Amino acid sequence: MSRTFLGQNFLINEKFQQKIVNYFKPTNGFMEIGPGKAALTKHLKGRYKDFYVLEKDRKLAEMHLKNSEYKTIVGDFLDWDFKIQNEPVQNFSLIGNLPYESGSAMLLKISEKADQINHFVFLLQKEVVERICAKPKTSDFASFSVFVQGQFEVEALDIIPPECFDPSPKVFSQIVRGKRRETGRHPLDIEFQKFLKRSFLHKRKTARNAWKSFIDVEKIDQLFEKFNLPPTTRAEEIDLDLWPKLFAELKA
Repeated sequence: MSRTFLGQNFLINEKFQQKIVNYFKPTNGFMEIGPGKAALTKHLKGRYKDFYVLEKDRKLAEMHLKNSEYKTIVGDFLDWDFKIQNEPVQNFSLIGNLPYESGSAMLLKISEKADQINHFVFLLQKEVVERICAKPKTSDFASFSVFVQGQFEVEALDIIPPECFDPSPKVFSQIVRGKRRETGRHPLDIEFQKFLKRSFLHKRKTARNAWKSFIDVEKIDQLFEKFNLPPTTRAEEIDLDLWPKLFAELKA
């Protein structure tokens, strides 16, 4: 019987199960988030030893706890402290078919911990992947896009139709792969996140008008002049790697 109260849609298509695992290239320890009925786990354990799975559903976790080929942690990923046996993970990788309703929150948390996470492959709702991978000057480009891409090089991969799941969702899913940026990573502090969120809060407004609520007008003029921004520039039109420069100038 399918269990959906935690937002689970189990991937039953063998071809896409294998594809997700094929895209995954961990270089150190790794964890599968929400292994569910072991759709990905069965492929992972054929290739790797000594990895972890983290399962929130206690009844499903009981099944995984009986398997000695990997270690099972029972809990919610959003409560996880990025430690294994009280030691912070380093150069760690993550894989999983993430729940639709909490996938975005998980990606934000992972991006906040990018110092510890160097690679991920996830299955998410297609619309979420489009926001993660969005480019400037597109409607999907938002503070979420900037924050994730500021830490990871991201790539949208296969689109998976609803009939590949049990139960079938009403939306398409998509695989996304991320690799930690080697250079030019953005700030991780909370003030930078706040700056991004406030800048994109009213997407129809120009950046100048959006910033007026929390930045002195004279400073805004200086920013526009220094970075050669046209007066009508909106947040979604600002290049990805200009955002940390704008923030640094504000802090200065």
